[in-house]
Amino acid sequence: MQIVAVPLYDREMKEQAYIFRDLKENILFSTSQALNLFDGASTSEALRMLDEAGLDAFTLGKPVFVPISEIALMGGLHAQCKEPPGKIIFVLEKPLSSHSHYFPLVLALKARGYRFAINYPIKLAPGDAMLESASYIFLSQREERLDATARTLEFVKRHYRNLTPIAVHIYTRESHRQVVDQGYGLFETRLYEPARPGKEIGPFKVNAIRLINAVQDENFDFEAVADIVRGDPVLTISLLKLVNSAANARNQITSIQHAVAFIGQREVRKWVTTAVSRSLGDDRPSEITRISLIRARFIENLAPLFGMGNLVGELFILGLFSVIDSILDIPMDRALEQVVVPDSVRLALTENTGALAPVLSFVKDYENAAWGRVSRQMILSDMPDGELAQAYLSALTWYRDLIAMDSQTFEGEQNTRETGAPV
Repeated sequence: MQIVAVPLYDREMKEQAYIFRDLKENILFSTSQALNLFDGASTSEALRMLDEAGLDAFTLGKPVFVPISEIALMGGLHAQCKEPPGKIIFVLEKPLSSHSHYFPLVLALKARGYRFAINYPIKLAPGDAMLESASYIFLSQREERLDATARTLEFVKRHYRNLTPIAVHIYTRESHRQVVDQGYGLFETRLYEPARPGKEIGPFKVNAIRLINAVQDENFDFEAVADIVRGDPVLTISLLKLVNSAANARNQITSIQHAVAFIGQREVRKWVTTAVSRSLGDDRPSEITRISLIRARFIENLAPLFGMGNLVGELFILGLFSVIDSILDIPMDRALEQVVVPDSVRLALTENTGALAPVLSFVKDYENAAWGRVSRQMILSDMPDGELAQAYLSALTWYRDLIAMDSQTFEGEQNTRETGAPV
């Protein structure tokens, strides 16, 4: 089973929750093959994967919407949930009448603190018990559904104030502009503000870019790295926190040059590609930075599945810089003028050509739950279902551990930036 956590934003484009979009089986397999796969009837594979990786890996602790079938209601979902009830919202995949024999199971889970969301109501009528029991309703913004969606939204506002409408299937900026003031509580979209061609890059980002470029050579100059870090209090805090966590309590390190030499080239390069890359996007929606780092690790993990084990380093850089235009808020071609990247990465990002381009396209399809295209590529590449799922889960847990390890440092960086206090 493949599963991806897609963000749900509020009006200010802040992530408030995530929703699981899952592929229970490769939809292009034959019927005989599909019958041998887990069908998710009475147990939830999504909850099992959530338990394996943890909520922080998928959503950094924010609530998650988990699609379930009617049959899954009979499988003791509360026993399968390891996360607190307030963090789980079950999404009924099909309309459920309050007269159904499954409805008491909904009420029992609700009594335990779980919330429910519905894709669309079985009927639009005041006083429907299922609609009154739910907390959210998903309303499609696809062109062919807009008239029905508008009627449903007005009806919900009038009769079901308990229901928070969530706008889904937002693919264009125009459709996003049209719905943002219509009363929706959350929005499912991967749209961000477009890059502005004339925007200048801020000084903190300039330092981060200089640092990224400085460590690209295999034997980079420690002194050059130290000089860049010295000029930026935010980078200084981050580096010293990393180094002192590696040193013993009686051997605290306060010299930048000593710090760089202490941890060595490998660890400096690793720090640059994680903490520094994250700091590049601290004034952009945090989902952009999350995508950048998870995508870098996911693409790196896919190297053997695409027969590119010798290109692991280039694939990581490809994922890391695949949203650098949004991070720097400038067009991609200009953004790549600021950083040192291999030609194969540049071709994939600017022209969607070259050996690496198919891997990036595959990862984007995966992130957007475009399961038809994902399934086709899995067959063409003879990609084992379990290994693909593990590649994504491994990227998520890597990101979770990275954020957990560096959370205190990030708070210090933010306070320093806000106050301008010297280090």
